[in-house]
Amino acid sequence: MRAHHVHYVPPVATEPDLFAPPAQPVDTSLVAAALIQPHTARIREAIYLFLRALGVRGATAGELELALAIPGSTVRPRLREAEGTAPWCHGRLPARIVKTIEKRGGMRVYVALDRMQK
Repeated sequence: MRAHHVHYVPPVATEPDLFAPPAQPVDTSLVAAALIQPHTARIREAIYLFLRALGVRGATAGELELALAIPGSTVRPRLREAEGTAPWCHGRLPARIVKTIEKRGGMRVYVALDRMQK
């Protein structure tokens, strides 16, 4: 084994920090979550407005990724937040979109709530 090799040791479980960005307890994930945090509201709003403009057709996470030029690992958490189902938001964000039963390309279709009946 190399002399500079150090095994990862997970931190001791503690109460969750309600103000910390959602991340896995790994240094690279924590850094990535901290870097994206100032932009999450803007990205969530862009996703909502795009879905609202599409109406009942909606879009999948993959379609949103391509149309908005946002990586899938950024789109998917913002979808959970806009759905109001993200555990890291603790019910602080209202549901603005819904995941339908329809699938395209193996992915579920999301629709803005105010456009579902139109």
